Amino acid sequence: MDSLSQYLRDLDSEDIRGELTRRRLLYGGAAVVVGRVVLSGQSDEDQPSIEEQLTTAETQFASTATTIDDTDVTDPQSIWKLRDEVDTAVDTVAPILNQDFPNDPEIEQRVSSLRTAKEYYSIFLMSLAEAESTYRAIDNTEIDVLNHGVDTDLNPRRELETTSFEQSITQLADAEREPREITSQGRTLVPNQQAVVSSLLTQREVFERYIRAQQSYLDSATAIEAGVRAFEQSRFDDAQANLLDARDSLLISIFESGRSYRLSTMGLTLDQYEELFRLREEGVSELLAATKESVSESEQRSVANTALNKFFEARDLLPI
Repeated sequence: MDSLSQYLRDLDSEDIRGELTRRRLLYGGAAVVVGRVVLSGQSDEDQPSIEEQLTTAETQFASTATTIDDTDVTDPQSIWKLRDEVDTAVDTVAPILNQDFPNDPEIEQRVSSLRTAKEYYSIFLMSLAEAESTYRAIDNTEIDVLNHGVDTDLNPRRELETTSFEQSITQLADAEREPREITSQGRTLVPNQQAVVSSLLTQREVFERYIRAQQSYLDSATAIEAGVRAFEQSRFDDAQANLLDARDSLLISIFESGRSYRLSTMGLTLDQYEELFRLREEGVSELLAATKESVSESEQRSVANTALNKFFEARDLLPI
């Protein structure tokens, strides 16, 4: 032990540290080299073949096409589901297409079909973005309309529009391709293109009907309020004029299709708007009948109560 202690004391500490450092570098470097060799070998072995990558891309797009075909694209609530589906598909396929492919006719055809499909989906995403923007604007305004009713400066017809959404649908229609251009290995890579455009146009019409419904709600509420006040003050000519305005604003046709669609839980479906307007129209008709000179005062009071009950029933339909 004494000789060992003496030996260790005689060693220069810097020499020891230097030796240890050299050994670490030597063995560490060797480990890195070996690791790189192993990883490189694994990467080469695990890298999917061109055939496998193209099949993955085709499967992704074909699956997305099926999902879209099976979805009610007309329903505004479908926007987010479709956007997520298409986003995922494009993100999956884009890296596969971003590489060099061998000069093989079959591979070139498959790649061409995939790129055409990717272009279609990119334009589809723009339409969905415009649809979402339109949806949010109308949804936000609807809450304000139903909350305020009368005494509001809101003007949905002036403030809301679907022009940008319509233009994006036109672009999508222009992106339509022949079946052979978007078919690969017997699988169609995009949905029924004409059906998608038709559904989006109907969705736009749903938005338009919501805009008209909001405007009709405000216009009729304002006119009814003025008519009721005039009636209570026995100004029957004024009451009649305002009530006729109210009835005219309630005769807007907005219920041809898409009746069950809803923009938010805080708003109304189109068929709920129809019921609300029907009740308002019944109340307006009751009051108009009571403005005639031949109606007695007692009949006027009775009719007015019936009319007001219709207006209250309409108000009870509001979810807020």
